[in-house]
Amino acid sequence: MTFNKKEAADKFDNFLMIMDDQLAHLKEEAEKHNIILDGSLSDIEKLEELFDVMSEGCNTDEKNGLIVYFARHLGEIVKSNYGGKWVIQLNDEKNINFNEPVIVDHCPIEGLEFAPISTMRAYSLRKKKGTLRRAIEADINPHIIDLNHLIEE
Repeated sequence: MTFNKKEAADKFDNFLMIMDDQLAHLKEEAEKHNIILDGSLSDIEKLEELFDVMSEGCNTDEKNGLIVYFARHLGEIVKSNYGGKWVIQLNDEKNINFNEPVIVDHCPIEGLEFAPISTMRAYSLRKKKGTLRRAIEADINPHIIDLNHLIEE
């Protein structure tokens, strides 16, 4: 099966087109569990809590749907608090985020991508509290690692 760039771009357009409805619905679902989402940075821990509640007892397909559903809100938190925009990388098949919606232009490092879907997937697998905040912090304030000591002289 060959990759169809037009279909991928159309799917991304749909991802963006239904964004507002999905965000509104997630806020309504959160309120049913006495969790108020307002788009602020305080939503990060609330998303983990809500995901735990909503994913309990879900099968793999349902959980994968929830991951994308929650990733929209996670990406919007980054975008609204740090700037940036949603994009999809379709030109470089070697890019780890190839064909996945990401946020770019959210930090001073050009080309750095925040991958909300991958971040939510990581949380769903381990359910380690603080995963979402650590992922955002690492993207917003990346630390340069000096690997020069590993190079043999």
